[in-house]
Amino acid sequence: MRAPIPQRIAPLSWRKPAFIWTPLALALAAGWPAALFAQQPGLQRLALLGAIAVFAVALASLGAAFALGRVPKARRDIVRHVLMAATAVALLAPLARAAASPAFTLDMAFAAIPLTLILALPVAFISALIFAYIALDRDAD
Repeated sequence: MRAPIPQRIAPLSWRKPAFIWTPLALALAAGWPAALFAQQPGLQRLALLGAIAVFAVALASLGAAFALGRVPKARRDIVRHVLMAATAVALLAPLARAAASPAFTLDMAFAAIPLTLILALPVAFISALIFAYIALDRDAD
C-alpha cells in the first residue's frame, strides 16, 4: 500500500470584488474597538489611530510577502502578520506618548508597555480574525 500523495494547499486570495470586501473588512476590524468607546471621543480616536497604524503595518508586511512569492495559505498567516504589527505598535505607543508629552516621562512609558501589550494583543487578535474571514477567501481554482 502506498502513502497518499499530499495535496498542495490552495493559497488565500482577496474576496471578489476586492474593492468592496477589503474596505468593509478593514472598517469592521478597525471599527469595533472604537465602537466600545462611543461615549469617550478621546479614547475612541486613540483606538482608531492604533488600529489604523496596526493594519497599515500589517498590510505592508502582507504586500511584501506577496511580492516575495510567499502567498499566505491559511488565515493564521494573516493573523500572524497583524499580531506582529500590533506588537510593534504596542511597544512603540508609550514611547511616542513620552516623546510627545512632557508630563508622561520615559519611566512611565516603560512601565506602561506591559499594559499596552496586555490590552492590545487580544483586540488585535479579534480584529485580525475579522479581517481574515471577511477580506480573504480560498482560491477556487
